[in-house]
Amino acid sequence: MKVLLLGAGMMGRALAHDLTGNGVETFIADANPQLVEAIRELTGAEGAVLDVTDRDSVVRQMADCDVAVSAVPYFLNLDLASAAIEAGCHFCDLGGNTDIVTQELALHESAERADVLIVPDCGLAPGMSNVLTALSIEELNASEVAIRVGGLPQNPQPPFNYTLVFSVHGLLNEYIEKAVVIRKGVIQKRESLTEVEDIEFSSFGTLEAFLTSGGTSTLVNTFGGRLEELDCKTIRYQGYCEKMKTLLDAGLGSEEPVSVGKCMVKPRDVLGRVLERVLPHQDEDVVLMRITARAETREMILEMVDYYNQEDEMTAMARTTAYPTSVIAQMMGNGTITARGALPPEKTVPGRPFIEELKKRDIIIREIKNPL
Repeated sequence: MKVLLLGAGMMGRALAHDLTGNGVETFIADANPQLVEAIRELTGAEGAVLDVTDRDSVVRQMADCDVAVSAVPYFLNLDLASAAIEAGCHFCDLGGNTDIVTQELALHESAERADVLIVPDCGLAPGMSNVLTALSIEELNASEVAIRVGGLPQNPQPPFNYTLVFSVHGLLNEYIEKAVVIRKGVIQKRESLTEVEDIEFSSFGTLEAFLTSGGTSTLVNTFGGRLEELDCKTIRYQGYCEKMKTLLDAGLGSEEPVSVGKCMVKPRDVLGRVLERVLPHQDEDVVLMRITARAETREMILEMVDYYNQEDEMTAMARTTAYPTSVIAQMMGNGTITARGALPPEKTVPGRPFIEELKKRDIIIREIKNPL
C-alpha cells in the first residue's frame, strides 16, 4: 500500500507519524519545502514540494498511490476528491465544513464508476464520533444519541481557560453558525452557544457542554427518520460559553465592516486577532469525548479521554484527529473497507475493528452499558 499525504502541517505531521509507524509507504506533498523536509527527517518518508492547486501534478502523484489523504484546508478538498477520482485513487480528508462535504458526497456515482472510495470528514468530530455513533445505533437500536466532545488545556489559564488548538476562524465559525440537531424526529437548526448543561469527567470535575455548529455533519441525514433525538455539544471549562456569547452578542462576530479612525474593519477579524493573542498556545492538552445512545430499556456510553503524548510530542487533538483518519486510510488501502463511491464514515467504517485499531495507538474507547 502506498499513501499520498497532502499537507505537512500539524495534522500532516501526525498522519505521517502514524502511517510510517505502521509500515505504510508514505509520500508527503506540500507547497512548503521546509515542512516537507521536517517530516521527512522525522519519519523517513519520501516527499516533494507540490502545489495542491496544480491539478495535473496532483493527479499524477495520486495515480502512483493507492490512497490519498488530505491534511490541507477544507476548501481544497472538493477539487482533491475530484482529482482522486480522475487518478483512480481512494481519498479521505479531515473535513471541517459540512457544505464542502456535501459536495464531495455528490461525487458518489463518478467515484463508483472509477472503482474508488471517497470518505470525507474522518477526523475527531465529525469523524471518530460518526463511526462510534453508527456503532451505538446499530448495536443498541438506539433512538437517541448525545455527542459530547471537546479539547481542553490540562492547565487552564484565565480569562477563557482555553487554548487554541486549531484555527481561530474555524473556532469562531463553530460559535456563529447554527447547530443542526434532531428533535422529536425532525431535523432542526438551533443557535450555537445555547442549551448549556453540566457534564462530569473524572479528574476534571464539573465542566459545561453547549451546542455548536458542524459536529453532527452528515449524521442528521444518515439517521434522520430513524432517530428521535441527536445533537453534538462542545465541552469547555465552566463559564466559557457565557463569556464567548457575551462577545458575540455585543456584535464582535459580525462581518459587517465598521469605521475605526480612517480604516474599515470587520469586528469578527478583530475578535479573531485578539483571541489569537489572548489564548495560550499550549501543547499539553486533553480531548474528552462521550457518546450516549439510548434505546427503550438500555443505554450505551462510549467514552474517551486522551492526553498530550510526551514521548511523541503529539497533542491530544492531533492524535485524536489524525490517527482516526490514518486508520481509515489504511482500511481503504488494505481492503478492510470494500465500499465504492463517495460515502461518509458512518456508512463505511466498521466500528469494532476501528476501535481496536485506535486501541493499538493508546486511544482507548471505554464502553459502558446500563439498563434504563
